[in-house]
Amino acid sequence: MALILILLTVAPLLGLLQLLYTRYKPYLRRIPGPFVASFTNAYRLKANLGWRPDIVHQDLHNKYGDLVRIGPNCVSVGAASEVKTIYGITRLFQKSKFYPVTRPMANGKEVLGVFDVTSEELHKNLKRPIGHAYAMSTLLDYEPYVDSTVKVFQQRLEELYVDKTGKECDLGEWLHWTAFDVVGEMTFSRRLGFLEQGRDVDGVIEGTQSQLDYLAVIGQMPFLDHFLMKNPLRIWWKGNPTSPVTSFALNCMQQRLQEKEKGDNSQRKDFLSKFLDAADKYEGKIPREQVIGWAAANVFAGSDTTAISLRAIMHNLMKFPAALHALRTELSAAGLSPSTIPKYSQTNSLPYLSAIIKESLRLHPAVGILLERIVPAGGVTLCGEFLPEGTIVGCNPWVIHHDKRVYGADAEFFRPERWIEASEEQKADMERSYLVFGSGKRTCIGKNISLLEIYKIVPWLVMRYDFELVRPDEGLKLHNSWFVGQTGLDVYITSRNGADCAV
Repeated sequence: MALILILLTVAPLLGLLQLLYTRYKPYLRRIPGPFVASFTNAYRLKANLGWRPDIVHQDLHNKYGDLVRIGPNCVSVGAASEVKTIYGITRLFQKSKFYPVTRPMANGKEVLGVFDVTSEELHKNLKRPIGHAYAMSTLLDYEPYVDSTVKVFQQRLEELYVDKTGKECDLGEWLHWTAFDVVGEMTFSRRLGFLEQGRDVDGVIEGTQSQLDYLAVIGQMPFLDHFLMKNPLRIWWKGNPTSPVTSFALNCMQQRLQEKEKGDNSQRKDFLSKFLDAADKYEGKIPREQVIGWAAANVFAGSDTTAISLRAIMHNLMKFPAALHALRTELSAAGLSPSTIPKYSQTNSLPYLSAIIKESLRLHPAVGILLERIVPAGGVTLCGEFLPEGTIVGCNPWVIHHDKRVYGADAEFFRPERWIEASEEQKADMERSYLVFGSGKRTCIGKNISLLEIYKIVPWLVMRYDFELVRPDEGLKLHNSWFVGQTGLDVYITSRNGADCAV
């Protein structure tokens, strides 16, 4: 009885001491931020549950400055000048425990991907066999896959919406379906069927969005993942669950392996063929199951982020007719025709098109939460404050891309000309601070896939069609669950042929 009384007395005292130590942890106690955030990561979790952590983080930095303590051991960095320190190659800041939460499941087991591994050695081992497949020179082999999908996109738009008075088109949704089908073609030589069917096939998009909602919230307190999604009891109860995208990848791989067994020697040039070749080449070092991780990551990341980028660009061109006019002038001068899908080689070096793309993605990067890293041994000084080893630090692209010290006093406004008028030094600063595809050694491996699509689809759309917003006075509705998706890009579409194609 006496022991119980002692425990009842001591336990609250120990809990209080732990809270005080957490709150007043050396060095971190000097970093300003919300009081409750110094005690618990529940503050971060709640902020993400509001589905606009980008706004929360911008408001916090406006209030507290360049460094904000948003968790007991987590500091948000709002100074673009520190991007090269955190994400550069001079000192390695390892990824945090947020990233393993993002791993998909296949038959009840976690599937490792190049994106989600925290060990740099493992990342190098997973990337080495397939890195060449993502080089732009190699990706140009996949250009016909983009073209074949865009032709289906064209057929569906013209069948349902173009020149049909009063017929509203949810362009954002069709761009999403196009991005999914393009990456399906590139990865498996097989579209998922969104464009043909005009719907979310097998609930893939809905399932992916549910995953994103989960990851954005639970990733703020990663230990919860072991009690929820990756709980062995849940896995047993669900009968070895597999995420929708991973399920599609599994089916495609099994079909490809069956074709090989039957002697089908067709020389495909898609990602899956390269992944299977890599697994054969590195047999014994890379398990064949890793092919699923590579393939699923292609579809999971490459579709949503590209769709978000396409929506942002097209929305800006509709909202800013002067920019659209200047772009069409440049495209016409480059000899592009509304009747053909442009080649990447025709568009990738056009300065105003590049400025439109960079500016749109600066103001609406696909990722809207912290790109978390862990301070390495020896600690680091950021914005004049020393942070000890083990501290989680990171930048939110939505905060960094509004840093007026780098992007100018008008950083909150859409002005593509800033990328053309800037001096070489200013342009270098803007590029270094540009976090659309991450930065440093862990830059998104699929960056070139997205750029290949964007540099072909955007010029083709604006040369072939005119778009009118159905509700021009309303902005897009944003939902930030790691990726900042948009809805509400409803438009009327008319064709631009003959005399109407003149700029």
